Amino acid sequence: MIWKPRFSLLRKRLGSLTLSETLISYYYLVWAVIPFKQVQKAKQRLSSILSIEERRILSLKMLEDVLAAARTSDVFDKIVVATNCKEGFLVADKMGALHFETFEDSGLNSAAKKSANWLSLQGIKTMCLFPADIPLVSESEFQQIAIDHASHKGFTIVPSHDFKGTNCMLLSPPNILPFCFGMNSYAEHIRQGIKLNLSCKSKHFHGIALDIDNPNDLKKLVVATRKTQSINYLEKIKIGLRFN
Repeated sequence: MIWKPRFSLLRKRLGSLTLSETLISYYYLVWAVIPFKQVQKAKQRLSSILSIEERRILSLKMLEDVLAAARTSDVFDKIVVATNCKEGFLVADKMGALHFETFEDSGLNSAAKKSANWLSLQGIKTMCLFPADIPLVSESEFQQIAIDHASHKGFTIVPSHDFKGTNCMLLSPPNILPFCFGMNSYAEHIRQGIKLNLSCKSKHFHGIALDIDNPNDLKKLVVATRKTQSINYLEKIKIGLRFN
């Protein structure tokens, strides 16, 4: 499937440009990749407020939310969950996504690198890489970042809400950049791009920006007006009563 944005969406975004001037540049293949770690090891910084079992369930619910937004956006030719977690495989199958087995939990950078190299070997020109813990991401955000990146050889990056982490990257080609996830990865990815003389765009989207890592992030999530699988689960366990 080659993504063809809705004509109404194109007119809204492109203003006075005609369709004939823009359509060719908007036809491009994008594969989404979502690294996902073993649920038993997930979200340890939430251990002060969630049990191991609750963290496991929340991680899977967030993966469902992210996959649902990616699927309904109609942006991606394929959606791949990169993991060695069997429960992650099951969610991927349930949501109509592929899974790429990473074989070992060697960290996000390793999973991203393996996925990027694999996509490049398949001839895929653009990869959209994002985590499974951004449950407020919307289909419109995926649509907009894809439009922003269209015909752009280089990378487009979306930071976390504190502008320290990296919560989404579109890369053309997928392995154009060494991955630097960890402390201050947003600045480090841009630094690496400058070092390699790559073209870089930085965008900000509220849903993508909120990754759920600590109790304060949970507070922001549960007051969101959107209803997601994650929020429904947190309401079910009455998470609001646990906040000081």
